[in-house]
Amino acid sequence: MSRAVFRMRVKAGQEALYQERHKAVWPDVEEACRRAGMARYTIFMAGRELIAYFEADDPPATLDRLQKDVVMHRWWAFMEPVMDEDPQDARAYDEVFHLD
Repeated sequence: MSRAVFRMRVKAGQEALYQERHKAVWPDVEEACRRAGMARYTIFMAGRELIAYFEADDPPATLDRLQKDVVMHRWWAFMEPVMDEDPQDARAYDEVFHLD
């Protein structure tokens, strides 16, 4: 498994709504993530900044499959009022160090 991290941002004043919606993530969204190849998906929040971490055999292919999934498009439309950018604009990071 490879690790992947990307950054997103919540609109000002929408932090509580973002958290509320993620306490009740739709089961078909969780299944879409698994179907795309995601494992150990975690989102961290500091103020409006979000850092998402996941593991997959091929993270770019996993993200590509998610981009094509109708379930994810419904979720992103649901989340659009609270997000500061389009999911396709989320910034990915390259791993430079890891400690097991």
